[in-house]
Amino acid sequence: MDFVTLNGIVTDLLLTVRGSKISKSETISKRQIEEWIHQYRGLLLKQDLDKGKTPNPDYIQEIDHLKLEAIDTAGTNMTINGISAENIILRTELEIPKTIDLNFKSGFMYIGTVDGTEIQFIPEGRSKWQSFKKYTSNDSICFLRGGYLYIMNNKPIEFISVRGIFEVPSEVGRFVNPITNQPYFNLDSKYPIPINMVSTLKQMILKGELGIESQSPSDTKNDSMNRLSIDIAKN
Repeated sequence: MDFVTLNGIVTDLLLTVRGSKISKSETISKRQIEEWIHQYRGLLLKQDLDKGKTPNPDYIQEIDHLKLEAIDTAGTNMTINGISAENIILRTELEIPKTIDLNFKSGFMYIGTVDGTEIQFIPEGRSKWQSFKKYTSNDSICFLRGGYLYIMNNKPIEFISVRGIFEVPSEVGRFVNPITNQPYFNLDSKYPIPINMVSTLKQMILKGELGIESQSPSDTKNDSMNRLSIDIAKN
């Protein structure tokens, strides 16, 4: 296995914490550790992304069949069939997980049709001027409002694909692939972080949240999981 899972990171941290014999170790839940993992992953990724580098593909998650519903300009729900092309405004049925924003742009890497036609993501304030543009008035655009993606399109579409760097990876698990009937993320899915960052992530959690300093940050088990040996010192 060439990737790390959320379940694997949680288990490793629990073993280390319980091996430290600190008094509060038994009160630490898996849920709490998951929250720390997401929090420190976000910190590590933001530090890296703020350097202006191309985002690492390991940061990115995909929802490739995101269900849409059609609404009119007043926000009234409508069925897709029968809507005239010039009035079609589509919206995701569910709120989109919040992305980690990059320098001067969003954390969305791709928004478009499932067959690869990209839809331009713009600030909501620019969307009202789209119909007045001379050469691009018929281009498909989308914007974010209240956590939902709105798509202005010249024809009805049922699904879109979204790829992004999301703050809380497990929130992608709220979405189910309608073809496979499986969630896009679970505890045993690939966790969106490069393996070489996992050791740093664990050390930051142990020291920052529990006051535990790891003495053996390397992967001593040689199993590609970067598990920390339980050789610790309490501050």
